[in-house]
Amino acid sequence: MIFTQLIQTNLRTKELGKNVEYYNRLESTNTESWELIEEKNQHGTIVVTDNQFNGKGQKNNSWMMVAGKGLAFSLIIEKKYPISYSGLISLATGVSVVESLKKRGVEAKLKWPNDIFVYDKKLGGILCESRILKNKIEKIVIGVGINVNETILEHPENLHNHLTTMFEISNHAHQRELIIAEFINCIEHQLYYFSSDPKKIINEWLGNCIHLDEKICFFENGEIIEGIFRGLDENGLAKIDVQNEIKTYSSINII
Repeated sequence: MIFTQLIQTNLRTKELGKNVEYYNRLESTNTESWELIEEKNQHGTIVVTDNQFNGKGQKNNSWMMVAGKGLAFSLIIEKKYPISYSGLISLATGVSVVESLKKRGVEAKLKWPNDIFVYDKKLGGILCESRILKNKIEKIVIGVGINVNETILEHPENLHNHLTTMFEISNHAHQRELIIAEFINCIEHQLYYFSSDPKKIINEWLGNCIHLDEKICFFENGEIIEGIFRGLDENGLAKIDVQNEIKTYSSINII
C-alpha cells in the first residue's frame, strides 16, 4: 500500500502535492487524472495506485506494473504555457525523475524522448499529455512509471534482458512514497525554470543523456534511419545528424 501521508510529509513544495488521490487498483493514473480534471481545481494533484493494470506508454504502447511493488503515478498541472514549451515539459520530467532516483541511491540516465535507463536496461518511463487551446497549453498530465521493488523475474520473460528494477540495482527495497515526494519537489523547481531559464532544463537533460553524440537508429515513415544524436534545440527538440544534415524531431522512437 502507498501511504499518502508519508508522501506529503516529505514535500517541500509551495503548490504541488497538496492533494494526493490514492487508488488500490486503477486502469491508468493518466486516464484517472484527466477524469479528475473535469471536476475542476485539480492543479498539483497527485494520482497514485498500487496496481495499474492498463498503463499507457508512448506511441500507444502499454506500461506493465508489478502490483504492490512497482510505481505508477501522475501529476496534474493546470497552468497556461506557450505551446513552444511542450518539448520542455518532457525534459523537465526526465530530469526530475533522475534527481529523485539519485536521492535514493540509483544513478539513472535518460534516453530520448522519455525513457529512464540504468546502463543499457530500462528502469522506467514517462508520458506527458497536454490539452491545447488557442496555441496555449492549458492542462498537463505528467505520468511516471518506475520498476521499484520487484525482481526482473516478476516481469514477462520476453522483457528480462531489457529491463531492470531499483531492487535489482541496489539489492534492497525502497519506499515508493519517498520517490514520489522527491520527484514532486524536483519538478516544482523545474517548472519555475520554464519562464526564467529554459536553457537550464535543456542543459540538465543533456547532462543526463545516455546517447549524446552517439549513433542511434530510429523509425521514420516505416524506415529505419541512422544518425548521430547531436543534442536539443532551444525548444527541446532533438537534433539528429542524418547524412551530414542536422534535422530536428519532436518525438522519435530510438531503437
